[in-house]
Amino acid sequence: MNFTAKLLGTTLLSAIALANTATAQELSRVATMPAGAEVTGLSVNGMGEVFLNAQHVGGSNYLKEDGQPATLGYLDGFDTANYSAGNVDIAPEDDRGVVHTATGAYITLAKAGDKLGDGKILGGVYDTSGNLMYISNAPDFNGFIPTSGTTAYLYTGWEGAGRDGAGAVSRLPLKRVDGKWQADLAGGAMLDVSSIDGAQVVCSGTVTPWGTPLLAEENFFFNSAVWNHPNQYDDDEKPGYKGGNDITYIKPKNMMQYLGRMANPYRYGYLFEVNNAATASDYSFVKHYATGRLSHETAAIMPDARTLYMSDDDSAKYNDKTYNTASGGVLFKFVADVKGDLSSGTLYAAKLTQDDTPDPHKAGFDVEWIELAHGNNAQIEGWIAQYDNVTADDYVEGQTSYISNADIINWAEGKTGKDINGDGTVGSYSDDRPAFLESRRAAAALGATNEWDKLEGATSVGNTVYVAASALSWTMDKSWGQPDWVTGERDETDGGAIALNKEDCGGVYVANTGSDYNMTRLDPYVVGKTIEDGSCDMERPANPDNILAMPDGSLLIGEDAGPKKHTLDMLWLAK
Repeated sequence: MNFTAKLLGTTLLSAIALANTATAQELSRVATMPAGAEVTGLSVNGMGEVFLNAQHVGGSNYLKEDGQPATLGYLDGFDTANYSAGNVDIAPEDDRGVVHTATGAYITLAKAGDKLGDGKILGGVYDTSGNLMYISNAPDFNGFIPTSGTTAYLYTGWEGAGRDGAGAVSRLPLKRVDGKWQADLAGGAMLDVSSIDGAQVVCSGTVTPWGTPLLAEENFFFNSAVWNHPNQYDDDEKPGYKGGNDITYIKPKNMMQYLGRMANPYRYGYLFEVNNAATASDYSFVKHYATGRLSHETAAIMPDARTLYMSDDDSAKYNDKTYNTASGGVLFKFVADVKGDLSSGTLYAAKLTQDDTPDPHKAGFDVEWIELAHGNNAQIEGWIAQYDNVTADDYVEGQTSYISNADIINWAEGKTGKDINGDGTVGSYSDDRPAFLESRRAAAALGATNEWDKLEGATSVGNTVYVAASALSWTMDKSWGQPDWVTGERDETDGGAIALNKEDCGGVYVANTGSDYNMTRLDPYVVGKTIEDGSCDMERPANPDNILAMPDGSLLIGEDAGPKKHTLDMLWLAK
């Protein structure tokens, strides 16, 4: 196989699935991040080189004038298949400004704030008029796209910054010189995402088997009903917990500032793809509305190039008792109609049955799938467009200009033929828009399990799928009770579908799907451990976020823990 072929990605490498086991046999701490930085952007190219970012170094999602910039880079000389270096040491306090590795070296390709050849700044979020809004210090996705045997593009998704959700996508040309990659900043660009009305809270993602970057938007924060609440658009831009009147953490006003007009909430919260990604000027963006509107973290794409498992990074800690009563996240599946084409397919949500133990290190789940609906991008975009002209002037307290809970219940009753809300009638709805525009609530209405707490990374190799839950707490805690997705009221006598002993350090689950790529079982694979002072055991991963299944069958686990849980965020290798 020549060098160019090797670069084409992991799909050309032999995918060796892990043996049927629910427990990792060996854990190695292979890298530590700079102080305050999270491990993000985990991805691998056809050479087996691992790319990763140090996100929000120093804990800041904005690049401040005197702040330390986030870095984009990769691990040189790092081989998961033959790893034998053990654990990297925790750096002393005076040496916590860089990435430390147990073997090889971290090669920095670029930093937030670098000047690019298009006249823009790396990580800069620019409005549709070309004005710089802010510089994001939160690069969350990397996608390596080869263009020849010694050149490539690195696509990076920039999450936004703090309460400002408008994100960005950059593209850096890479060239291999003396066996190492170098970035060409002069050829770099911040790409124009206005064709899809911008991208909100750009999270992680993956490179598809057909060679395109697939990025994710997180819609994790509220009931759509209050998107156009007047308090969201006045001069007070402080959230309620800081004494302001904003209802939500992420500001809808920020997308209005990006567009120069009122934004439509139903245009955000999807997977989006970069087509023609290997070309210099013919790239284009497409949002895949058919994959559902949720808090997309990423997607695990199975070898059939049709089946996707999608994580939903929601948490009850984002709830507001008055305006947002939805509980936790849902595990979703999407099956495309056509191999390599995500524009049309069927959306499913998982219903879990827990083993008869609350021990998070032992409890697995049987999985069954509830079909939400079949749809395609064009049809769903037509429904979305019906809300384009809604403004804050249309807001009426206690009502909504968008899809209501009553609409969702009527839709679910029509699907099931059952009187779900007990009003003596079986409702109906004219189309399937609730499934795609309010996917999490629609799933809950049909009986899917909406109790995951920060369901983060999803990744696969062969027939094996991994999903990470950053914390096994809140709705996953047996003491939380069973919440009503409409009212938010909790029945504390019922632990719900997920009823575990709380483990704030989180964990990773594994599924072996079989030849049909259908998940029917999830088991704990690596689970963190809280110690007496409330922090996490230093010999185990804490708060897993970005995860990456490697071609040799091993798993990389990146942390989003913070100093209260681990001294530094770490990158782990599990075998």
